[in-house]
Amino acid sequence: MMKAILVRHAETEWNARGIIQGHSDSALTSRGVRETSALLAALAASDDQIECVYASPLGRAWQMGQSLAAHFRCALIAEPALKEQSFGQFEGMSADQLIQNHPNAANALFKLDAEYWPPGGESLAHASQRVMRFLHGLAEAPCHQTICIVSHGHISQGVLAILKEGAVDNFPRYAQPNASYSVFNLRHGECADVRWGIATHLLQLERAESRNE
Repeated sequence: MMKAILVRHAETEWNARGIIQGHSDSALTSRGVRETSALLAALAASDDQIECVYASPLGRAWQMGQSLAAHFRCALIAEPALKEQSFGQFEGMSADQLIQNHPNAANALFKLDAEYWPPGGESLAHASQRVMRFLHGLAEAPCHQTICIVSHGHISQGVLAILKEGAVDNFPRYAQPNASYSVFNLRHGECADVRWGIATHLLQLERAESRNE
């Protein structure tokens, strides 16, 4: 059995401004840097010793992967299957603009239809399955006791829905904040014992920042 820790990257400039990223990228905010430190401290305080980090090669996730690998002094491997869903022509547009100009597409994309393909992009169902194939591959031939997987917000919703419910349909239920994480076990080709959206360290960060204001 192998334990997997699925991490969402820290806050970026486009996250803070509500801009759709997908395969596009933007820099971390100062809060994103603090979120990364809070996550590292939380994982270091646990009993888990991460032995390998697999990260999406998109800059915001790769940066988190670099921080984790450096902290735990372990290997870092780029895995294209962990990239965010491609939002095609909607990338670089604010979510508010999408809702205003393409309300049906916005509802389908973020709330209603995992099979919806944005123009020039890919559906959440399709994107989630590439992550699931990667996870099943790890489960079939586990080579570590504990690994970390760094990916993105929307695709993680789809993956967590599949892990928890066996289907991607209820993906909006599994939204989680930047720099949160989920934990599950990989055994005999399957994923089990899923705990998702762990963000206690972020609440502690917010309390600390409030005291310093």
